[in-house]
Amino acid sequence: MPLTGDDKNLEITSTRAISINATKSDVWKWLMQLGADRAGFYSYEFIEKPLGYVNQNEDLREPQFKDLQVGDMVRGSIQEEQSIIPYNFKVLSIKPEETLVLENWGTFLLESINSQQTRLVVRTQTTRSKNLQEKFAHYIAIPFHFIMERRTLIGIKARAEAGENIRLSQTSDIIWFLGMVLSALSIFILIVIRRGILSSFFIPTILSVCWLFTLLLLPPVPLCSIGLLLVVCICYRITSKKCGGASGRIILEPYAEIPVREKWLFDNKTALKKVTKGLEDSRKGHVVKPGNSG
Repeated sequence: MPLTGDDKNLEITSTRAISINATKSDVWKWLMQLGADRAGFYSYEFIEKPLGYVNQNEDLREPQFKDLQVGDMVRGSIQEEQSIIPYNFKVLSIKPEETLVLENWGTFLLESINSQQTRLVVRTQTTRSKNLQEKFAHYIAIPFHFIMERRTLIGIKARAEAGENIRLSQTSDIIWFLGMVLSALSIFILIVIRRGILSSFFIPTILSVCWLFTLLLLPPVPLCSIGLLLVVCICYRITSKKCGGASGRIILEPYAEIPVREKWLFDNKTALKKVTKGLEDSRKGHVVKPGNSG
């Protein structure tokens, strides 16, 4: 569907939406808090901070900032010199309680479902490019942008539904993120240490698909990432038994190299037995001198 801010010179990369149990006016107030010098972007602050994107009010509990105006800048960080890639979003168009258009991002649209529910839509647009390097960088950035933008929508929903003066925790976000990271590391270890097509290729491939499915399609909640980690651990245990028996250990068979000229001795059991006995007698000191039968 066409939205305010659509530009034929720009490429639409995504259109996402979320239903919020709050009125348009309540959702709009929190949407107006976007920006590093306001309430941030309602996303994963523990990821943003190490990348240099610092927010001024990380725990804003009431929509204290006034509406944005055309020409205002929605800042990406209050310490741009520390940001990996500095960015700002200029307000191109705004219609109170309905649309917000940001340069280099896209359009935010509010639609009433009923008197107590609102649909928040965000459409992302990017500049068309014929440069292969820029296109490659763009496609690499799409999954990361999706993860962060999805969390922005979830964050606005959580903030609008919770109301004012309520502190929201990021504990569940951190647990979800750790579950995804540990799952990825475990899959990588499977690929590196296991041997055989089944253990080092097919099982890791299936788990990798499940990992992407969990990351991009399932809700970003601890239940999903911890469940995936549990599945990966079970697969790790199964492949361990395949490789090393019930104990899960890798068993190495002893191996010795025998010169060809001595092979006849090991093939002749009688001679081998006499030589072994002679060596044992010699070790014990039972030596018979040549010419002495006794």
